Amino acid sequence: MTTVTSNQTPSAAIITGGGRGIGRAITLRLARDTPVVAVGRTLSDLESVCDEVTRGGGLAVPCAGDISELETAASAVDLVRSQGWSVGHLVCNAGIGKSGATESFAFEEWRRIFDVNVHGCFHFVQACLPPMLERGTGTICILSSMAGVTGVPYDAAYTASKHALVGLARSLALEYRKRGIHVAALCPSFVESEMTRRTIHGLMRRRGLSEAEAEQRVAEKSPAKRILPAEEIAETVALLVAGESDAAANLAEQGGYPFVDGR
Repeated sequence: MTTVTSNQTPSAAIITGGGRGIGRAITLRLARDTPVVAVGRTLSDLESVCDEVTRGGGLAVPCAGDISELETAASAVDLVRSQGWSVGHLVCNAGIGKSGATESFAFEEWRRIFDVNVHGCFHFVQACLPPMLERGTGTICILSSMAGVTGVPYDAAYTASKHALVGLARSLALEYRKRGIHVAALCPSFVESEMTRRTIHGLMRRRGLSEAEAEQRVAEKSPAKRILPAEEIAETVALLVAGESDAAANLAEQGGYPFVDGR
């Protein structure tokens, strides 16, 4: 496990799903500018990314736990404090999905998707708001999806959960902007990740396509006509955390996806 000591009390970022995929890219990018607490279920992934941050001269610590459980959010905030840091930024990135026809979709799967994607985000927002309000400043970035602003067939649970996150971000932005907290939701289409790879492999199986052909089909579904690199999303988050909201919105526009911040 990575151990961090510091004589300063810098503002830290908590990143859910910070050990893999988009979350890993966000962890590595934000750690160039601020201490990071990477949250996720798999300790080995978290330790790996934190060790990479440390080798690069940054500060990062892992926090293993299921974000759908209220105690995980509390543990992450306690870990920030134990390092002598303050909670300055929250990135709600962790999410899961499962496709299927709605008429036969198991309620247990529906509930699990909402427990992670929506309730997990709410737990962390509620845990991080008090220290942010005490300081009078903070940033909350919620990773939604293009599925959060448009319908997706055979993906009702994931789509509904991502719509809920956009609504949450809009409400939070209006509720807390006069108290120094900036809230935004990013809604990218396909990003290079395990989830996108599963989509590509599913197309290969169902349509008999080569991997290159399936990748092209997926890319064509994106407004930007490309699969976005995770590092590009991480840079948008970094701009938001740095207070460069207009630059973050412009980068999101270049990626062809909505940037929702209550304006």
